[in-house]
Amino acid sequence: MGTLQSPEPELGPNGALTAAESQKMANRALWRNVAYRRILCGYGISVFGDCFNGIAISLWVLQTTGSAKSMAAVQVCNMVVSFLFGSFAGTFADRLDRRTLMLSSDLFRGAMAFIIAVSLFVLRAPFPIVLLMLSLSMFSSLFQAPAFHASVTSLVGREHLQQATGTIHLVDNIARISGLAAAGIAVSAFGGFTAIMITGVTFLLSAICVMLAGRFPDVQRSSMHRGSFVKEWGGSFSYIFAHPLIRSIVILNPLLILFFMSAIMLVQVMAVKVWQANPVQFGLIETCIPLGYMLGSGILIASGNRLKRRGRWVFIGLLVLGPLYMLLANVSSPLVALPLIIAGGAMFACCTMLTQIMMRAEVPDELQGRIYGVLGTITSTAPILGLTVVSVLADQWGAQTVLESLGALLLVVGIIAAAGLKSIRNYR
Repeated sequence: MGTLQSPEPELGPNGALTAAESQKMANRALWRNVAYRRILCGYGISVFGDCFNGIAISLWVLQTTGSAKSMAAVQVCNMVVSFLFGSFAGTFADRLDRRTLMLSSDLFRGAMAFIIAVSLFVLRAPFPIVLLMLSLSMFSSLFQAPAFHASVTSLVGREHLQQATGTIHLVDNIARISGLAAAGIAVSAFGGFTAIMITGVTFLLSAICVMLAGRFPDVQRSSMHRGSFVKEWGGSFSYIFAHPLIRSIVILNPLLILFFMSAIMLVQVMAVKVWQANPVQFGLIETCIPLGYMLGSGILIASGNRLKRRGRWVFIGLLVLGPLYMLLANVSSPLVALPLIIAGGAMFACCTMLTQIMMRAEVPDELQGRIYGVLGTITSTAPILGLTVVSVLADQWGAQTVLESLGALLLVVGIIAAAGLKSIRNYR
């Protein structure tokens, strides 16, 4: 009996692998990376579980206090903690073993979820104590994010960064969509206590995935970037200011997120007040937002290293977003809006994912935790400020007018950015 042979890879006319075959081999190599698969699995599980916590806490605050100010207090506390400590957490991610930091963060967040569940639903803790516990949980999560993102490059290698980054964004959106749906069912069927306990379990499962990933590759630290904690923390800002590409990304990314989040909020308001969408239509609108992002992620994963002139694609996506939002503002039907919302999510994914790939490729491994910490601090603060301003303007002038103005402003910002941020525009 003859032996089965694996198919030979497809060769081009000069005997080299074709681009399609090279891409297939690159994808297979990425998915054979056990450590990457396991931390990606842990990341998806923790994002999924965090949705339970968010819905249960929000519902508890509204049912217990009945105050919008209390809900705002939770968001303000999260923003303040992130703003004050995010950059410091990123520096820790560069000084300490990143796997240990991720593991510690997951275990602490899991323990805090159990404590919060008992405090809220058994001990009936007062609201200020709940705020303190939520702030501690948020503080711990600040260490997980830069440690995770900074570990990707050393785990997968720079040749697999586009596929790895696209997969992370894809998993993130799938986990959020399914997590929010499951959390709503869990809170409705079993109550907030069970939902928050599920959050604790998912964080512990994430910790197990990190443990099973094994030891991460050692990051070589040059003497130039070593020093005291304060010196290394300050060095992150010096590095950003000294490198045009990284400085441009730190400017552009928060602006992108600010405009995108503000536009999505305005679309939601228009769905109810202008389009008078029924619950099914509103649900479709909500689904199309992450669906578009997943579509953009999938396209970038499929294109792999065949995608050239990445910097120009960033600005193509950015320049399309402004007119797209202006068009959305003049749509009269929620069904007509759906493809535009999907397209907006895909363009946003194109912009943000490509800048993430650039940063992972260009920042030395030993500095990535610090740079991600600084970027995370800014991107967690800017959207909240933007949403506050836009919500006030929408109440005064109407969501339709504000969305159209926002689109026009984004187009102007896109033109200025494309002309001024040459380091991104010329990136290949």
